[in-house]
Amino acid sequence: MTKQITISDLLRMFLQHIKLIIAVTLLGGVLAFLYVSYMVTPMYTTSALILVQNSSSFDSDAISSSNSNNLSGEKVNMQDISSSVTLANTCATLFTVDPDMKSIISGASISINVIEDSYFLRITSTSSDPHTAANIANQVAQTAPQVFRKYFQDAGKVDTVDEASVPSSPSSPDKKRYVIIGLLAGLVLSLVISFLLEIVDTTIKPGDDLYKQYNIPVFAEIVDFEAEGGAKKR
Repeated sequence: MTKQITISDLLRMFLQHIKLIIAVTLLGGVLAFLYVSYMVTPMYTTSALILVQNSSSFDSDAISSSNSNNLSGEKVNMQDISSSVTLANTCATLFTVDPDMKSIISGASISINVIEDSYFLRITSTSSDPHTAANIANQVAQTAPQVFRKYFQDAGKVDTVDEASVPSSPSSPDKKRYVIIGLLAGLVLSLVISFLLEIVDTTIKPGDDLYKQYNIPVFAEIVDFEAEGGAKKR
């Protein structure tokens, strides 16, 4: 006859195996910590910031600085801004595929992204060595004006706004996240083991097991004095 297990049975079962559950859960967290500490290579991330402008954009800036009384010339017009944003998006792709850039970024993982609704490019470099990450990001930023002139000549300019600094701590892996995942995996595994131990256990235990399996009420129980430690040898 199939053994029926209720929620209260599950709670009782987990409480009976609470030591096993705690031990396996902690073991999962410890193993995850050891794995991320000794098996996963730490990676360091830093970034540099450059500015891409088309020629009409910075020409307008020059005009506004020389003629402060002209209110219409104090701001770059929307067409200039739009064209600079388009140019920045083009450069974000160009700087990653140009042969000169490829020779620089071979030692790290590089991403070049346009900051939303602007013509600033953030050059993000990731490497297993913090100095390599910073050096490559700065080399890309320093080479960007040369690559720009190669393709666009005097149609605009590229300036470095912020150089990449050497990161003091790794950006990945996230040890806390690994440990939490290890603890959760250990908890799930311990619950599964506890459940399987209960399923394969076919012994009749005190209480209502007989009634649950065979629908036979229990009127009395025979006490095992030796098991209870109450028997005395004569």
